Amino acid sequence: MFKQFLDQATGNNGYLLASLGIFMLFFILVGVLLLTMKKEEVNYMSELPLKDDVK
Repeated sequence: MFKQFLDQATGNNGYLLASLGIFMLFFILVGVLLLTMKKEEVNYMSELPLKDDVK
């Protein structure tokens, strides 16, 4: 299926590579953000749905 799509998409390789690059960049940035978060912030966010009072 993907091979047929790529064969028919002549001249659009720039769009395909750009969308792949944006996709990868987004998930890499989210991963870095999650790995650099402080433990207190993660605990605060994990308790938000359970608490009635919001600071």
